[in-house]
Amino acid sequence: MEAEPKYIYLISDGTGETATKIAKAFLVQFKYPNIIKRKFIEVREKEKIDEIVEKAKDERPLVVLTIADKDLRDYANERFNQIGVIILDLFGYYINKFEEFFGQKARNVSGLLHRISDRYFEKIKAIEYTVEHDDNRSSRNLDQADIILVGLSRTSKTPLSIYLAQEGGYKVANFAIVKGEKLPDSLFEVDQNKIVGLTIDPMRLYEIRKQRAKKLGLANSSYASLSRIYEEVEYANSIFKKHPQWLIVDVTNRSVEETASEIVSKLFGRKL
Repeated sequence: MEAEPKYIYLISDGTGETATKIAKAFLVQFKYPNIIKRKFIEVREKEKIDEIVEKAKDERPLVVLTIADKDLRDYANERFNQIGVIILDLFGYYINKFEEFFGQKARNVSGLLHRISDRYFEKIKAIEYTVEHDDNRSSRNLDQADIILVGLSRTSKTPLSIYLAQEGGYKVANFAIVKGEKLPDSLFEVDQNKIVGLTIDPMRLYEIRKQRAKKLGLANSSYASLSRIYEEVEYANSIFKKHPQWLIVDVTNRSVEETASEIVSKLFGRKL
C-alpha cells in the first residue's frame, strides 16, 4: 500500500534556491517514501499568499518560507497559522537574531543570495573564457571578449588576464607580439576600443627575461638578449602607433593589481 503523500511547500520572493537547499538538507535525514515538493517563486503580493493558502487547506503541507519583506512575511505566517499548518519561517527567526546582534534593522531585500550566485557563475564563465583565450591559444569568439590584451612576452599578459577574470568577471583574451609574426586577422575585426597594448621599459624587460632564462637553463639564449629586447619593444611600439584606438598601458614596475585597476578605470570608468 502506497504511503500517504506528504507535501512540502517552498515559498520564496526570489528563485526559491535557499528554501530548496535547506529543505533538501533536512530531507536526507528521513526516508519517507512519498514526499511531494511544490515550489512557489517570485511571491511578492498578499493575493499570491492567499492562493497558496487555499491550496494548502487540502494538502496540509509543511511550509518552508523565505520572504525578506517583513509585512508580507508576517501576513504569510498569519494566514498559514489560521489553517493550522506547520510553517518554517527561515528569514523571520534568523533575521531577528541578526538584528539583535548588529543592533540595526534588516534591509529586507529580496533575492540577494541569488544575485550573489549569479555573479559567482558569471566569474566562472569569465575564467573559462580567459583560460581558453590565453597566450594566442584561440582567436575564436573574440567578439565575446570584454578586454583583449596585446604585448610582448613577459609583460604580465596571463596573470593580468586571470586577475581581471577572477576579480572583475571580465572575459579576457591575450595575444603575444612576436617580431616577424602577424597578429590574427580576427583581432582587427572586433571593437578596437577594447584592445589594450601593454608596454614596458626595455631594461626592466631585460631583467625579467634574464631571470626567466636562468630558471629555464637558457642563460645564453637570445630571448634575454638586450639588443633583441630593444628591437622587440620598438616593434611593439610601432604596432601600437598604427592603432590609436587601443588603450596603451605601461606595466613597468607595476603590480598586476595596479595595472588591472587602470585598465578597468580607463575602459569602463569604474573601480575594480
